[in-house]
Amino acid sequence: MGSYFDVPHLLAAPPITRAAYSDRTAWIMAELSRLVYEPLPEEVSIAELVSEIREAVKSGSPEDTVEMLLRRAIESQQEVSSDISKILEQHDFEFLEGFACSGTEAFLARLNHIDSSGQMLILVFRGTQPNISDISTDIKADLVAAPEGGRIHRGFLEAFEHVRERIETALGRYPGSPVYVAGHSLGGALALVATRYLKRESTGACYTFGGPRVADDRFFEGIKTPVYRVVNAADGVPRVPFGYGLKIVLGGLRMIPVNGTFQISEWLRKHFVGYTHFGTLVFLSATPTGPNSASSKSGRLQVRKSPNFFWRSQLVLKRLLLTWGKAGGVDHSIRDYSEKLKQYAQSRNESAGPVEET
Repeated sequence: MGSYFDVPHLLAAPPITRAAYSDRTAWIMAELSRLVYEPLPEEVSIAELVSEIREAVKSGSPEDTVEMLLRRAIESQQEVSSDISKILEQHDFEFLEGFACSGTEAFLARLNHIDSSGQMLILVFRGTQPNISDISTDIKADLVAAPEGGRIHRGFLEAFEHVRERIETALGRYPGSPVYVAGHSLGGALALVATRYLKRESTGACYTFGGPRVADDRFFEGIKTPVYRVVNAADGVPRVPFGYGLKIVLGGLRMIPVNGTFQISEWLRKHFVGYTHFGTLVFLSATPTGPNSASSKSGRLQVRKSPNFFWRSQLVLKRLLLTWGKAGGVDHSIRDYSEKLKQYAQSRNESAGPVEET
């Protein structure tokens, strides 16, 4: 269990009623997106129960003992604490509810402001983990018709539907509060889907970290909630599934004088062409993380909104070449995202004063 929210003053009264991009809010969302990888209360409960059942069977306990444990698995509504809820409580958050169903995990929390009149609800989705369920979700990358229009990644839609009803019910208990949605990797994709279907006009915002493409342009029509798509240097995940550049590849494939290439390109066009990103790109430069790296004179960390394409492409290509391509995976770490955003938020708030935001 690592440490979280280790710069307490950055948590003090973030601008919850202003949905414009905020350095401090970005760091808070990144930390929560890192925290959601810890076991949820409901997962802790199930894991403990499974362990008890295994021990009972292994020790040759009577059938009624095993039956009792199984019955408790079905009927128990007992609240179970977890490291997530304890960590949130230590930093003035309140854990409201966890969601874990068929490989989709998320939690809803609230930041209560003692020195202001508002409350901040945060819905955070967990990203990809090395298990069959998450891998299966990621590879179901064909675009399918989405409810209410547009086309969407089939796996992301299916994963969201596992928890949609429970999340809608939970959010209904807290009307009127700004709702912020966040997630890393697969969690970022699910955060976008949730923003589309649950809070398209929320007074909060959506922050994604290293999120892949989710859908086509039409799917995102009507979303009024601000979306901030944070990408760390050469992170490879935001570059998949392939976007409109796939048309160029398919055009080249059609020109290959081999039987079947036309049919293959047509199948790919129907199922995969159309993916696009949505929201404001917030790009983190490739500066290595470490003490004072955000303000060091050499290799200063840069955080740019909607950066110039050619500047960004040169930086990414250089980083990939210098690391022999490894940066595509290394830069995807949510810990790296959070560390850079923390350093930058500290630098900005120390230089601009505690009140000013970016």
